[in-house]
Amino acid sequence: MKQAEDEFGWKARREKDSLLGDRIPGKIDRTLERTHLRVASGYLPDFLRRLPADQLLPKVFNADGLEIGPIPPGTPIDLLANVNLLSEATDPAQRLLYQRKVVDLALKMLKDLGALPLNATDEQARETFKNLVEPLLEVNKCPDFIVNRGHLFGTTLPDDDKRALIEFLKTF
Repeated sequence: MKQAEDEFGWKARREKDSLLGDRIPGKIDRTLERTHLRVASGYLPDFLRRLPADQLLPKVFNADGLEIGPIPPGTPIDLLANVNLLSEATDPAQRLLYQRKVVDLALKMLKDLGALPLNATDEQARETFKNLVEPLLEVNKCPDFIVNRGHLFGTTLPDDDKRALIEFLKTF
């Protein structure tokens, strides 16, 4: 709790990103090790479930769903967690275009990551994953990955006033 209090009023005390440091105003939650994204078939959109993917890409699709990886260490978690697989458009043509974008992304991810050797190094996975960042951002619902950006309310107050504001806010 103490760190959160310090970060609230003192922007300079906010934890920095492990890879980007001072180049961004905060910290991005990142994978700590090589990971795989597993999506159970029940959570896949209908248009992805209808693909004969288990025959086309048996390395990643099976009766349980799909598995995408390896995802290299240091990948922003929200790059994957905020992917929006379903269009929010009401226009059927717009929905179809969005579904096509998602299918193209899925196929690109599966093809690129599937081409990695089973014993791929983290560097090989990182190099392959670089080409997936832009397409992932195109279908990302919230591309602001900074988790402690906060706001600037109270940051210009004198230190004693900042502490008083923090104590006051604790009463709510």
